[in-house]
Amino acid sequence: MKNSIKKIFKYLIFILLISNLYSFEIVTKSKISEVVVYPDSALITRVASVELKTGDYQVIFPDIIPEIDENSLRVSASGDAKVKLFSVELKKEYLEEVPSEKIKQLKNEIQKLEDEIVRQQNLKTILSEEKNFLNSIILFSKEQIPKDLVTKMPTTKDLDEILKFLDVKLKENYSQVMDCELKIRELTNKVDVLKRELSEISTPQKKLKRSILVNLEVLKPGNLNLNVSYLVRGASWQPLYDARANFEKSEVELVSYGVVRQTTGEDWEDVEITLSTAKTAIPGRMPEVSSWFLRPYQPPIIKEERPVPMLVSGAGAPLQIKHAVVEYKGTAVVYKIPRKATIKSDGSEHKLPISSQILNAKFEYSAYPRASNYAYLRSRVTNAKDLQLLAGRVNIFLEGDFVGTSTIDNVAPSEEFDLYLGIDENVKVKKECLEKKVDDVLIGGISSPTRKTTFKYKITIENYKNKKIKMNLFESMPVSENERIKVKISNVSLQPTEKDSADKKGVWLWVLELEPKQKQQIFYTFSVEHPRDMQVEGL
Repeated sequence: MKNSIKKIFKYLIFILLISNLYSFEIVTKSKISEVVVYPDSALITRVASVELKTGDYQVIFPDIIPEIDENSLRVSASGDAKVKLFSVELKKEYLEEVPSEKIKQLKNEIQKLEDEIVRQQNLKTILSEEKNFLNSIILFSKEQIPKDLVTKMPTTKDLDEILKFLDVKLKENYSQVMDCELKIRELTNKVDVLKRELSEISTPQKKLKRSILVNLEVLKPGNLNLNVSYLVRGASWQPLYDARANFEKSEVELVSYGVVRQTTGEDWEDVEITLSTAKTAIPGRMPEVSSWFLRPYQPPIIKEERPVPMLVSGAGAPLQIKHAVVEYKGTAVVYKIPRKATIKSDGSEHKLPISSQILNAKFEYSAYPRASNYAYLRSRVTNAKDLQLLAGRVNIFLEGDFVGTSTIDNVAPSEEFDLYLGIDENVKVKKECLEKKVDDVLIGGISSPTRKTTFKYKITIENYKNKKIKMNLFESMPVSENERIKVKISNVSLQPTEKDSADKKGVWLWVLELEPKQKQQIFYTFSVEHPRDMQVEGL
């Protein structure tokens, strides 16, 4: 009796030890609860709820669809149960699949279609013979009727019946031949599609199955919410703005959006969205004002191109829009979207509202005729004190009408900036070269050691609007970077408000005010003198 009790006791101890050595596996259902979208990726958070007793467990999140960055895997837990988290890892399994039933089904379908093609081809052959017979009747009639006319005149009824018979039969024959050809073409296309599908699955394939494994120990039983997060590619976002200008109130309503796209392979259904970004740059507004330098021409040096490794980064009426919660994490700006959203994995754009603000605006015009013969309307505005604006595209609405697009750069909270509102063709800007004169000859036709080129220009600004406007006119004057190149500017009809504007050498700025229908003209002349054998770059 004692020996039996000892055996049972040893058996129980053995079972207890085994249960401590091996953890229980639990395959759980999970769903995506939150997504942080970056400019080129997304951080996915999945949540699963499980009821656990004390002991060691391996909780499995199965069927993870996208390719994930294993180094980004993180796990956290909350709930009634008290647990100790050990590790989280990605498991990949390659499953051999030989879809024999599918192969058999495809072969049967292909055989049926090919049999039908043969049947249609045979029918087409019969129709061809029938057409030959009808043609022989026509040929016989052409030879026989003239002979019969010598002895007997065919009645009109007989001739009419022959013609009707031939007409009906030939039309039926032609229609049936066309039907056969269309059916053969359609059947052939179906066979090609099925053969391609059969070729793809005929050889054994390896299917990749991904699972996330969380190893933990339950110290106190209860309900546990497990959150696993991981980084995936195939997702992006970019800022977008709507600017609605109201000239009467001197205001601009600026609405901010985040445009999200994703093709990760799984839909994000009713999830919390957070947008995070670093600096981005999108071109498109008034051409950049730049200095005009003259220097001796130097042929470009052709360098051997070497492959550069690709670096992948890690991580209208006014609208009533609730502001997103803004956080600043290092150099990144993070927007917490106030409402849950659904983003399909089809690459389509989804506009998520971030903020809306009414900005007091000072409207004025800018022009740079060296690069563009347009007047650009801009408004001087100040950003909200608690909102960071990121570089992005701006849709422009003037008095409720969409008129084009512009861009803004990164704008800090409370920063004053220029919001360009597109071109206004009611303000005309034109630059003309009135004269170009080259002087490189001395007295008596002797060639001069230097060459002097003189240019005379006229800039015209006309205000066709019914109100007074302010114009900031920029123009680049040539600047020499070599002592052998001499530049002289003369005969300026109206002196500029600023020279070397914005600390850019040679950039002149005229600040003008034009009444309705007023025209302003500015004339200037400059000459460039350099050695005769020198080719000047930029001239």
